[in-house]
Amino acid sequence: MAKVKVKTKKKIPEQSLGKKIVKVLVNYFTTQFILMIIVGFAAWGILVWFKVQYAILLAILIAILSVIPHFGMALGSITAAIVAIFDKVVFVNNAPAIVEGILLLLALFVLNKIVDFLLAPIFLGAANKVNPLIIFFAVILGTLTFGLVGAILAVPVTLVAITVWQHFYK
Repeated sequence: MAKVKVKTKKKIPEQSLGKKIVKVLVNYFTTQFILMIIVGFAAWGILVWFKVQYAILLAILIAILSVIPHFGMALGSITAAIVAIFDKVVFVNNAPAIVEGILLLLALFVLNKIVDFLLAPIFLGAANKVNPLIIFFAVILGTLTFGLVGAILAVPVTLVAITVWQHFYK
């Protein structure tokens, strides 16, 4: 009698929940690092254009603080504006130093909003296969609910929650 082989689909072993969470968090931190580099170069360009002394150090400070949504870049921008006011380098002819500080603050504020409301949600959403609007609203809800700590932890907590949900209900 001839043996008949029946082909069965091989089951791909499912990743453990812990491995999925680690993968999501690694994606999150990698994307945050990429955003820090982008912010650092953009801030450096703005600071050099405004002829601010210590532009590279201030750009690094702004990049590091950009990890904190909404507040981080604002703190770095205020520091850069103070340096611009007191560095005795003229960017706008015949303008008081305070005007240059305000213009720099305005330029860095625009950069801050572009990063917080556009780049970060798009990059973090794409890296973790999550709708950018979920990232956007998670940061806003986390900030409103828990302040600075909520702003920092909103995205990783949301990504872990989504991962746990998908593990058990997909």
